[in-house]
Amino acid sequence: MKIKDIQNWERGFIKRKGVSLKKEKQTRIAVFKLTEEVGEVAKAILENRWDEVQAEVSDIIVFACKIANIAEDFYGADKLENVLKRKIDYCNIRKFNKSSIKFNKPKNKEFK
Repeated sequence: MKIKDIQNWERGFIKRKGVSLKKEKQTRIAVFKLTEEVGEVAKAILENRWDEVQAEVSDIIVFACKIANIAEDFYGADKLENVLKRKIDYCNIRKFNKSSIKFNKPKNKEFK
């Protein structure tokens, strides 16, 4: 499954369920839900419930894609898959410093 597939599913899901909220309300709900889902992953890990982690991570991905959809659809942001490609390319040029246990941050206008 590709990111674009998840984004398309999410857009269709909203339409199929008859959700019609203003973009500001959609954004708030999506951010709150994303935050909640991150908490559920953390809780599952801390409670050693590894069988639940993948489902909770899936929820994070869906809500992250929803936020990306809002950015694309209402604010003209670049497609998530394009930004992910550039982000991966950027990460590939970063070097790891063993003594500081950090990656360097090469100059890049987009990713700081």
